[in-house]
Amino acid sequence: MKTISFAENYAGEKYRVFPFYRNGKPADGAGWGMTLRAAGSMRFRWNEINENRSKMLSEICSAFGGKTVSQVQLDHTKIVFAVEKQSDTNEKTGDGIITQNRGLLPVVTVADCVPIFLFDSESGFFGVVHSGWKGTGIVKNAVQLAGEKYGAKPADISVAIGPHIHDCCYIVNKERADYFALNFTPECIKKLEGEELASAARNWNNGAGELFRLSLLKANLAVLEKAGILDENIVAAADCTCDSEVFGSNRRETSCGETFTVQAAFTVRH
Repeated sequence: MKTISFAENYAGEKYRVFPFYRNGKPADGAGWGMTLRAAGSMRFRWNEINENRSKMLSEICSAFGGKTVSQVQLDHTKIVFAVEKQSDTNEKTGDGIITQNRGLLPVVTVADCVPIFLFDSESGFFGVVHSGWKGTGIVKNAVQLAGEKYGAKPADISVAIGPHIHDCCYIVNKERADYFALNFTPECIKKLEGEELASAARNWNNGAGELFRLSLLKANLAVLEKAGILDENIVAAADCTCDSEVFGSNRRETSCGETFTVQAAFTVRH
């Protein structure tokens, strides 16, 4: 797996785009990217108008030759749509989009949850999913759907795991830790003890019960391995959205009494 820093050399950009990797090297044909906090909120609901989002996504579409946004209203599900045209997701609720249509820009929103991007130069499909803690495992559904719809083979698929809340900041209770250890891998959790526990407990439900660090990265890597994705075809951002103000963060911003900055995550075919 290749690791990159999404925020390295950040100079106030509103969004950034990086290459996928195949066989450990940058792959041509597509890129994956995300808006940053400086771009403002990319919140999306079918019954709302977000002019800031529309303007930002229009700029991104224009920068890549005039793409058309394909979007869904998120609900922390494991639902992925395979689409041919923009209207295929109209009024739809779900958490992932895959397509072979180069003219589309599949977009989901994130703010601490994990954006996962996919691209396969062999079958030509590409897409993006929103993997919240409830939706962890959605990327497996995307891989399976790509196989059914486009004949994609897991060994040919490149995957990028974008910036999200990391275990340095993601503290959970025993119930959630047990769920992840059982359903994904025990390696994704670490029990807090001693002063580390005491420090975390002061900011967690008045300190009741056992607490754990949860790595959504390790959980999703376990999912990808079981889905047949090769390690040399994976790139992951080392950035924690909660730990860096370059990113919007539900946990960091709401803890300060602010409205959190939703970001747009997208995959683009060149």
